[in-house]
Amino acid sequence: MVQKLETNGDYVNGHDEKSPGDKLNVLVVGAGIGGLLVAIGLRLDGHKVLILEQSPTFGEVGAGLRIPPNSFKILYRWGIDLTYMKKTYSNGNRFLRFDSGETLANMPHGIPEWDFGGCYLMVHRADYHAVLLQRAFDLGVEIRKSSRVDEYDFDAPAVTLQTGERVEGDVIIVADGVQSKARTLFQGHELPPIDTGDISYRILIPGQDVLADPELRDLLSQPWVTSWCGPDAHVIGYPIRGGEIYNVICCCSARSMRDQKFVGDETKLVISDNEELVRRFAGWEPRVRKIVSLAGKDFLKWRLFDLDLVDHWVHPSGKAALLGDAVHPMLPYMASGAAMACEDAAVLRKIFQTATKQNLPAALQRYQKIRQPRASVVQKAGRKLQDAYHLSDGKEQQDRDAWITKDDEKNPIFWGYKARREWLFGHDAENF
Repeated sequence: MVQKLETNGDYVNGHDEKSPGDKLNVLVVGAGIGGLLVAIGLRLDGHKVLILEQSPTFGEVGAGLRIPPNSFKILYRWGIDLTYMKKTYSNGNRFLRFDSGETLANMPHGIPEWDFGGCYLMVHRADYHAVLLQRAFDLGVEIRKSSRVDEYDFDAPAVTLQTGERVEGDVIIVADGVQSKARTLFQGHELPPIDTGDISYRILIPGQDVLADPELRDLLSQPWVTSWCGPDAHVIGYPIRGGEIYNVICCCSARSMRDQKFVGDETKLVISDNEELVRRFAGWEPRVRKIVSLAGKDFLKWRLFDLDLVDHWVHPSGKAALLGDAVHPMLPYMASGAAMACEDAAVLRKIFQTATKQNLPAALQRYQKIRQPRASVVQKAGRKLQDAYHLSDGKEQQDRDAWITKDDEKNPIFWGYKARREWLFGHDAENF
């Protein structure tokens, strides 16, 4: 049974009088969404939290992001107020054929607040990050910019910054993203992220431009996540900021694109014009062609990475753990990367309520034991969706289109099957 939204004084006030655990001095590496969430959760229970962020400025690059019910319910309990953040409530997912625009399936969310215990929101990543940052500041989290970690001493535990300064704590939570510098130290061997061969273009189109075209207007006024599925590519669009912006993600196999290439370890580029996108989607239905023609200039091109199952979320010292994309980077197809980081933070918060400095290694191992199986399922589901979205016409595509409308485990869309949808959205990460 899905728990309904309730505020709890222990969560909002940040004092769990029943907790026998120590108040810990926590170092968090990375002030992205995952780092801020774990800092907020731990600070609510009175732990001292310092975030070390390598960037000289706070903020998030990117575009649209989805907050599904499984993370919304945690934000609500923690007093992270999204009331005044510009947002769009999602109707659900709609899948279309690439060349004709024919609807393959509608997957409405119903009433997610009732069915799953929380709202389903579509937001701008930067807006969400700003709300989390303010909540962290309000709770007394210390956040230091221009503080790149150059060395780790996990036995202490401590970090050494690029300035030579040494910073010590009781535990280190590493949330430094898919290109994590610390992950190798946890594994004892190299474990670089794997290039999937797919790239994504993140585009923001002014809502007024979409509304001005009668053929595109419904994409904004009816807030579905619309996905056009085609050979070696798919295009996803949905409104954010209450319709001020139409967020578009074009995911394509790298081999099908002829524009500026990534060099070395580059993970993102700014593309100066939409000429290549116009060429790439010339054979797609009119609305897709219009969308890419509205892309304009200076949008982002991202390289999409994946990662094999990470064996060690906890350092052998028992005094440090990985969180979010540093340990389970998610392909964008499941729209669950930020939500999984939120669940990580929720589990760590709950575990730290009874953790002491003496039992910290066992507590962190429990975190991995709880989170690893679920995160792994979501990771694998994203890989399957990558294949399902990008099928060329033929037998596999026909089978996909036949099963996509059925409430059956053979449905290739993860949340197209009711049992999986409830498992994903109805989950309460704090209930274990």
